[in-house]
Amino acid sequence: MSGTDNEGALGLLLANLPDTVVDSLTPEQRAALWSASKPLSWRRHPVNIRLTFSFFGRRHFVTIVAGSERRGPDRIKRERKVHPLHTVGNVLFMLGLAGVFYLLAVFGIFLLSNLIEL
Repeated sequence: MSGTDNEGALGLLLANLPDTVVDSLTPEQRAALWSASKPLSWRRHPVNIRLTFSFFGRRHFVTIVAGSERRGPDRIKRERKVHPLHTVGNVLFMLGLAGVFYLLAVFGIFLLSNLIEL
């Protein structure tokens, strides 16, 4: 998103506010709003894998984002409370992922052992 897109987003936000609120904003408050309307920086991580697939007639997605940590310790604690790691869905996903990994490993060993015997 370019700077003009960002200014456009702020303009749309200000257009949706009542005139009395817009008139009461200080330059510092306008600067804070402009800063808050900037594009999210996590979209620029070096690893950004997004997969979408259909399963049982419903669409699902998996996203893997990796890179250097930019969040502060307080934000990490806050987000960990909102999105805990130990949920039923996360545990089932990790078990399924481990099962696929082990299945592929067993298949690879089986295939390799049959090639060696020939």
